[in-house]
Amino acid sequence: MLAVYAQHPSSDDPLGTLRFGDRPAASAPDDSWTVVTVRAAGLNHHDLWTLRGAGLPADRYPMILGGEASGIDEEGNEVIVGTIIAAPHWSHEPVRDPAHTLLSEGAPGTFAERVAVPRHVLAPKPAEFTHAEAACVTGTWLTAYRMLFTKSGLAPGDTVLIQGAGGGVSTALIRLARTAGFRVWVTSRSAEKRAAAKRLGAHAA
Repeated sequence: MLAVYAQHPSSDDPLGTLRFGDRPAASAPDDSWTVVTVRAAGLNHHDLWTLRGAGLPADRYPMILGGEASGIDEEGNEVIVGTIIAAPHWSHEPVRDPAHTLLSEGAPGTFAERVAVPRHVLAPKPAEFTHAEAACVTGTWLTAYRMLFTKSGLAPGDTVLIQGAGGGVSTALIRLARTAGFRVWVTSRSAEKRAAAKRLGAHAA
């Protein structure tokens, strides 16, 4: 199958190790896994780290990049692919699984025609989302959601400061916070990014 992958790690020339070509077909190791036909995949900074060799032993290369995706499962359902691979009993909070890993680390990633994943990391794709929109949910938007609604302790009407306006998680935080009724302040060294944040609904930048 065709895939985008890192041939080997390179801290000096990360893009020089980027390849597009044939890789072994995705296959499920057992019945608890399935193969998803990828319709869209999300780009994450983690992919650059993989190209640089951060967090992945040299003997794991070549490695297909990508940790986020949306596609069609083997039963024909439209699904969102979860980024974190953890044991099923950690599904409620996969990062707490001591043995958790990520797609493109413990298993080949989503920048391919097909990707093999544990069945329990799949979620139905809402009909309102395009595949491109759904492919960006699991990394950026769930991170922002957890920060804002699980960890912050804030309530609608409170003020939240979002630093580094313009980044993926920051953009998601602005949209979620405004929708939830927070007062949103943002910071950025870029006047253009501060203006963009205000267009998204930030009250002060």
